[in-house]
Amino acid sequence: MRRRDQAFIVFVLFIATQMLDGVLTYLGVTRLGTEVEMNQWLVTLMHAFGEVPALVSAKALACVCGAILYFTAYYRPLAIATGLYIGLAIVPWMFIVATTA
Repeated sequence: MRRRDQAFIVFVLFIATQMLDGVLTYLGVTRLGTEVEMNQWLVTLMHAFGEVPALVSAKALACVCGAILYFTAYYRPLAIATGLYIGLAIVPWMFIVATTA
């Protein structure tokens, strides 16, 4: 498999990770309140504009940044960001959401 093909898979995973993080974050903050969100910038946006607009905006910005990395061939930072999101956002949110259902 060529490097660009592998990078495309990572890019798709990055986008999917962002979407899943948005959904899990929404479930977490609507069940437990915004206090469980560790990103204070995101909490401020949620208080100012509501959970859905804040999350859609933040995830859209993240996807645009991921696209910039992909289309400028910065594949390694994109892969690192994907892994970090899985480990530091998806896994914790899955645990929180699963234990509060």
